[in-house]
Amino acid sequence: MKKRTIINGTVILLLSVCAIITIFPILWILITSLKTDVQMFAIPPDLLPKPATMKHYQEVIVEGNFLRYLFNSIVVALVSCGISMVVGIPAAYGFAKFSSRSIKPVFGAVTAVRMVPQVAMVIPFFMIMRNLKLSDTVAGLILTYIPFELTLIIWMLKNFFAQIPKEVEEAAELDGLGVWGTLIKVAVPLSKSSIGVAGLMAFLFSWNEFMFALSLTSTARAQTLTIGIAGYVTSFQTFWGAMSATGILFMIPAFILTIIFQKDLVKGLTAGAVKG
Repeated sequence: MKKRTIINGTVILLLSVCAIITIFPILWILITSLKTDVQMFAIPPDLLPKPATMKHYQEVIVEGNFLRYLFNSIVVALVSCGISMVVGIPAAYGFAKFSSRSIKPVFGAVTAVRMVPQVAMVIPFFMIMRNLKLSDTVAGLILTYIPFELTLIIWMLKNFFAQIPKEVEEAAELDGLGVWGTLIKVAVPLSKSSIGVAGLMAFLFSWNEFMFALSLTSTARAQTLTIGIAGYVTSFQTFWGAMSATGILFMIPAFILTIIFQKDLVKGLTAGAVKG
């Protein structure tokens, strides 16, 4: 009993430390975004803004290109995620249900894309988009993100589809459903949580991506919020207030989506690991 108490206490302590380490940078950015320029560089430093100011948020939204960056980020994330889901769900189902010697190498090649460092793919994609006249365009970013999101979705959903009992699919076939009918009316409803998690991960990939957005865009017409945040760091000055305010605004959609899909997130991440 005493040993279990020590173990539980240690686990709680470690989780508390991890929570503090995770939350502290976000809290620090929030506090910085509410400080005046004078308070940011005060000596000794002011831990809390006195008083809090919304000046930096006003500057970002009204005077900067925040709304344009936000629009680009939403379009790129939604469109690339939508296309990847439409293609990735049937592909994952096919890989799960129609295993053969010819299909396994294809699945291996698809998942191998996940192992290639993104930085190694920047130059090839830059050359491709330049030849297609899609440099510095939203369409170019969408086409760049789709392969990475597609492989992520296939990798996440294949194992779950593979665990759907054959009896369920055979019953669907007896009811006259073909492969597509079984996928749409049986497999997808049974996999809603996992599909939701895969979609959320794909969306967040595009939302948070920086490397390709930096390399493939050069003007505000195609740049996303990640590039907008980096733009506050110049050779002569770093605009800490505006950068912090944009960072907080950038994180809000991710927090909202995570809270909305919290239950599905837990179910989806654990479902594929449990057979039955």
